[in-house]
Amino acid sequence: MNAYPKKVLLATDGTEDSIRAARVAVALAGSTGAGLHVVHVGQAAPSTTGATAARPPLPGEPPGYAERQARRLLDGQVEVLRSIGGTVAEAHLRMGQPAAEVIALAEDLDADLLVVGSGGPRPVRRAVAATTRQAAMGRASGVIVRSAPCPVLVVRGDGLLDAPEI
Repeated sequence: MNAYPKKVLLATDGTEDSIRAARVAVALAGSTGAGLHVVHVGQAAPSTTGATAARPPLPGEPPGYAERQARRLLDGQVEVLRSIGGTVAEAHLRMGQPAAEVIALAEDLDADLLVVGSGGPRPVRRAVAATTRQAAMGRASGVIVRSAPCPVLVVRGDGLLDAPEI
């Protein structure tokens, strides 16, 4: 990695933590002149073999519904990035297992920095939230940190919202 990243990849899921991560990614990309890429990974369901694939339609759900919902969330996140002053080089939609898809995209893009929200519940809430989406996202950010092909910045906490511009 150069002293400053040339390509920043922001992984987003629309949660409060990913909005914090978006603010940091926008500030970093803006101050370093890096291209800002954003990725959202649509829901996945485990198969009987333990592998993950795009979630199959639920009963009564039209084909492609999960992907359309994921696209709406990604498009909304791109608008949030623009509203806070970001310029998005490219938005990427992936369907499957979040950590694996984010890592694969970081490799494909040859990203210099990956920015994620912590996604996990705070220690006091951890036991209560063990089966929630937020707990799963916390596990995904941990896998990303351990396996990413580039440095990873995990953004956590309310303090960054009041932090001065980077």
